[in-house]
Amino acid sequence: MTRVEEYIKLVVAAISRGDWPLQLPIHGSDKMMTWKAANQRRKCLLLFHLLAKSHALLRTNTTSTKRDIYYEDVSLWGNQPVLDSTVTQMTRLLNIPRRCLNIGATSKGLVAGSLNFLDGDGKLVDCQSPTGILIPNDVEKLSQFRSKAFHILLVEKDSTFQKLIDDKIESFIGECILITGKGYPDVNTRRFLRRLWDELQLPALALVDADPHGISILAVYRFGSQNLEDIEHLSTPQLRFIGLQPSDIEPLHIPDEAKLPLTQRDRSLIDSLAQRPSVTENQLLHEQLVVLRRLNCKVEIQGLTKIHPQFLSRTYLPAKIQSKSWI
Repeated sequence: MTRVEEYIKLVVAAISRGDWPLQLPIHGSDKMMTWKAANQRRKCLLLFHLLAKSHALLRTNTTSTKRDIYYEDVSLWGNQPVLDSTVTQMTRLLNIPRRCLNIGATSKGLVAGSLNFLDGDGKLVDCQSPTGILIPNDVEKLSQFRSKAFHILLVEKDSTFQKLIDDKIESFIGECILITGKGYPDVNTRRFLRRLWDELQLPALALVDADPHGISILAVYRFGSQNLEDIEHLSTPQLRFIGLQPSDIEPLHIPDEAKLPLTQRDRSLIDSLAQRPSVTENQLLHEQLVVLRRLNCKVEIQGLTKIHPQFLSRTYLPAKIQSKSWI
């Protein structure tokens, strides 16, 4: 809270002096954040408003989600991306994670399997559910994680998540914890995965499509977002890529009707991923991008049903886990 108060004073002092362009020091560094253009004046006011909001939350020991803050004053923010951008700007300026400002995100991710924990109100949450349960918004307040699982299986898509539950995946790979962010993950799902790793120290395995978007999603979970405010607390470097690996496409003899040609957008994303330091430093992961380029096709996880409706649960995942064929 002290850091927020310091920056509120800096902004008030700058406004009272009529300073423009406005420059504020980024906490803990010798760099400055600068607002120059006339149309950025409103951004400064929004930043000041958000600093005041965060200060009130910290002072009263309460939390709020970005969505709640947006709907408190829709006319002020205009649209959700404006608020999201201001939150990111504030965390960079203060050099602290958003969760330390008592501003959270609304969860969309699901969890199922051998796991229970206490929520922020001290209530027991049992994740043994036929459809999965919504990951709580207050991930930091969860406690007393208990599990008999052997693995954490992170699944890219909700449809695959539900199929694994329906197939009773635990019958083939043992007790496990299933998580899905339903595509590109939200902050809470990423933080929840990291907390599970910290608390339980279980092998974390990622199951994504054999396409550049799947690998991009894997990279976000494992290495962090390209424009993130607190990579250390949201990334899970221990996460391993179990499938669907592009290098599996040919050995599995996946039928042609399950293969889709790469688009120009796919190729551009492959090139972008291949240039990221986190990927170039991991030779095996980089090679998967090379294979995608060479094959000039992509396969979704659902494509494995063309081999057998339960090939993923009965054969692919058990074989991968037994041989530890992950990256």
